[in-house]
Amino acid sequence: MISTARWCAAAVVLAVGGAWGQTPPTAEAQGVAERAPVGLPAALSPQPGGWTADRVAARAVRTSLALRASEANTAAADASRSEALVAMIPQVTISARYTRLSPITAPVLNLGSSASATSSLPICVDTNGGIFIGVRTGTMLVCPGSSRALPSAPTSPSAGFSFPVILDNIVLNGTVIVPLSDIPFRLARVYEAAGLTLQARRLDELSVRAQAAADARVAFYEYMRAQGQVAVAQQALETAQQHRADLARFVEAGTVARVDLLRVDAQVAESERIVLSAREGQSLAEAQLRQRLHVDESEPLTLGEALDGELRMPGSARELIDRAVHARPELMSLDRQSQALGASVSATRAGMYPSLSGQFSMDIANPNSRFVPNSQEFNTTWSATLQAAWSPTGAFASSAAASRLSAQRASLTAQIAQLREGTEIEVRSVWIAAQTSSAAIESARRQLVSAEESYRVRRERFLVGNAVSSDLTDAELDLLRARLALVNANVDLRESLARLRRAVGEREPD
Repeated sequence: MISTARWCAAAVVLAVGGAWGQTPPTAEAQGVAERAPVGLPAALSPQPGGWTADRVAARAVRTSLALRASEANTAAADASRSEALVAMIPQVTISARYTRLSPITAPVLNLGSSASATSSLPICVDTNGGIFIGVRTGTMLVCPGSSRALPSAPTSPSAGFSFPVILDNIVLNGTVIVPLSDIPFRLARVYEAAGLTLQARRLDELSVRAQAAADARVAFYEYMRAQGQVAVAQQALETAQQHRADLARFVEAGTVARVDLLRVDAQVAESERIVLSAREGQSLAEAQLRQRLHVDESEPLTLGEALDGELRMPGSARELIDRAVHARPELMSLDRQSQALGASVSATRAGMYPSLSGQFSMDIANPNSRFVPNSQEFNTTWSATLQAAWSPTGAFASSAAASRLSAQRASLTAQIAQLREGTEIEVRSVWIAAQTSSAAIESARRQLVSAEESYRVRRERFLVGNAVSSDLTDAELDLLRARLALVNANVDLRESLARLRRAVGEREPD
């Protein structure tokens, strides 16, 4: 038993150092303590204008690089649907062509040396001696322009006439092609598949938004956890330093052996290591959060949300699973992709059968080759065509492509079923984690109350000589664990609810 004189000396030493080695809190510190969440470090107190989980999620969605890529995929799918729509519109082609021919000697058509043969042809001759073919009507011979009929067979051994040589050729063409059978049987199905693919890409975009928001919320709560751990570690270090100061006074007074002081020195060093490790973890959590938000180090990350605020707990696991199966964007996207593959199969199978197309073409040409003899003037002609075509090799290729797409659709159907099963397990596991974390908060609060009271009692007993230093060290460790458990339980609950929000497919606001 330590003598009364020694304890009186120890009491004097402690009185010089302040009330049991503690300094009275300032008014500012008392104000922070009043604003601090119950049982949590003051460093986790919400500040006006600080970041909240919802604000972090909105910022992360707005600056997400993955969302930009998803939006680009949606734009590409929209363009593909426009291409499919244009393919069903009749193809209109307008062209203009000018050709300059090299000069040549005008060809002469030899009519032979027989007078009877010559006289049987409607031969006309103009004033310059040019010979042309006229038009015979009964016994009358009609010659164009100022030409006159050749009265008798030529006296030369042979007779002939020449066509005019036109060196400048101009053609204006307009063509309309209508795929009569492809529009209802192939192109319409391609357009349907493109529309379903666009819906799938938009659902993928919603999924990326939800994932970006969930990741940002978890990163925000991890940053809160890291700040809480730093604060708790700092409290543990201050407690250990206070313990050492008290023990050092006892050692100086000769009431405690120096070996106990060495043990507490080791505890202080360990507490310093824990603080350093916690600060490194906080630095990493802050870097990850800034990366999610795409903010630089000049913008402060103050907390605007209380870690122990009231939360709305989810309903039953069965209800949440039903919501996830019907509202999860990934499932809906895969379903649209499956429907798009079905439409693509129908469009591909249309290539196994003959196709019918119609074409209308109009030419305005100078000279127009359909007019004989050619004349250097514009003439208009048109043509209308119906064409049926079928390729045996193309039919085999279409059949193979349709089989490939059908296999892909079967694989996608299996993926949908697998994702539904995985969604059920995910929702159930996250729901259980939320319930467990909620219960852990109450347990951690009670443990903290018990640890604080145990520390208070043991410290008082230590200061009056009724407890050894190791008892106070154990109480300090229990207090550290209880404080960390309370911080972790609150963070775990909020992270579980953020993941549950993602798992059930809850939409993020624009």
